[in-house]
Amino acid sequence: MLKKLLLLGTAFVFGSAGMAHADAIGTTANFSLTQDACSGGCGVAPFGTIQLVQTTSSLVTVTVSLLNGDEFIKTGAGDALEFNLSTFPGAITIGSITPGAFFSVGPTPDNASAFGAFDYSVTCSGCGNGGSAPQPGPLSFTVTDANGVSVSEFVGNAGGFFFASDIIGSTGFTGNVAALGGTITPPSVPEPSSLVLFGSGLIGAAGLLRRRLLV
Repeated sequence: MLKKLLLLGTAFVFGSAGMAHADAIGTTANFSLTQDACSGGCGVAPFGTIQLVQTTSSLVTVTVSLLNGDEFIKTGAGDALEFNLSTFPGAITIGSITPGAFFSVGPTPDNASAFGAFDYSVTCSGCGNGGSAPQPGPLSFTVTDANGVSVSEFVGNAGGFFFASDIIGSTGFTGNVAALGGTITPPSVPEPSSLVLFGSGLIGAAGLLRRRLLV
């Protein structure tokens, strides 16, 4: 009987933890822009990196850093960053865009030329047309949803591409670059909310055991 009660308490613990949210706060995902669709070639890959951070249960922070002197542009065939969510079309909000003077929320949905259609985008509104007035970034913004949004909800499009960026490469040629699958890394230590849920589960198990012993 004691074993059954302990198993019940353990189930309560993990069931409670599972209700918190899909990805623990502090979970990160990293992608590299390695696919080159520049006419003439953008240069040396990777062209940039994208990091997703589970900041709260309803907010993911996205940071795009271009490499090798590559810069964001606005050719009309793609945008600074295009991405997908498994919940599309969802009532998400893209906010806290930095640097705010150069970037803004882009078309939804959007198209990245050779890399196909994407659900959402951020555009380089401060860039000139074509390859004029490029911006180096980095670009960062937040994605929020009152019902919760997770790092693992960022998914590939029909072609298997997770992200695409319209850039001018170190070669001086322009076009879109894209990222295929990335890596997700859980936080190294339990978050406070999980510890509270774990403690609640143990207390619940202890209460059940005490009542059983008093009968």
